[in-house]
Amino acid sequence: MDAISLLKHDHETIRKLFKRYEALKHGGDLGKKQELSRRIILELSIHAAIEEQVFYPSVKAHDSGWTERIDEALEEHRVAKWELAALQRMVPDDPRFDARFTVLVQNVLHHIEEEEKGLFASLHRTFAREELNAMADALALAKRTVPTHPHPMLPDEPPGNLVMPLVAVFDRSRDLVTELVERSLAWVRQLVQGGRGRAKEVGAEAQRWTFEAPGRALKVSSDVLEETQDVARGATRSARRMAEQAVSDAATRMGNGESRRNGSSVHRAKASQARRPQEIVSRQTSVAAGKTARKRSTSGRGNSAGKSSPRA
Repeated sequence: MDAISLLKHDHETIRKLFKRYEALKHGGDLGKKQELSRRIILELSIHAAIEEQVFYPSVKAHDSGWTERIDEALEEHRVAKWELAALQRMVPDDPRFDARFTVLVQNVLHHIEEEEKGLFASLHRTFAREELNAMADALALAKRTVPTHPHPMLPDEPPGNLVMPLVAVFDRSRDLVTELVERSLAWVRQLVQGGRGRAKEVGAEAQRWTFEAPGRALKVSSDVLEETQDVARGATRSARRMAEQAVSDAATRMGNGESRRNGSSVHRAKASQARRPQEIVSRQTSVAAGKTARKRSTSGRGNSAGKSSPRA
């Protein structure tokens, strides 16, 4: 799977989630709506972050002609993240929750359509297959190191967005705490419904999970930081390859220019050598003509002098 296919797969996942939410929007189960809205916020936050960290900078570095369109896409991301942040603070039974979600869906679908019909269609013609495959690996790795919540106030371009892995550690730790709280509430409900017969079983599960939670949090942080280093190393290698390619292209252009200059010099030298015998012959002819003219002049003066003597 190349980078374009990976991003299109994300787009398709988001479209399906939007359709599921549409079915719940009017009078649906609030618990399912809350769970689905969290999933949508998660998917959109991760997708926007990997595009900002890997995809957009790569496209800009490859072809600066896309800078204006990418800047527009970044602004569309910023608007979407503000909407996601607002939805994250709301509950599904809020009177304006569905209205805000509808605005988000319209903006995101418009962004996806423009991206797929414009940018994605052109990149298949400008990027080599190997470059798109390498970018897909970087995008897949970045998915494990980017934030899981919207952060509209943070930078969305390098080098400012290099703080994202640290924010990702915070986000994923917060997700773990949220999961712990929700599990605790579920255990309480099970205790209430099941009575004493389930108390021992639920208590043992809660105790085991609570003991495991700190270790899981440390593992999340360690994994994110380690994968961030892998992303940084991959980005460094890509930058080095691009720099080497640019130097090679420049050297090739300079070499072609030097060859043309050398060819012109050789041609001028040959032409000069070809003209030189003609110039020599011309000079010799001119000298000979001059000598002949002087002899005639001298002879003429002598004859004139000989004829005028007897008259005197």
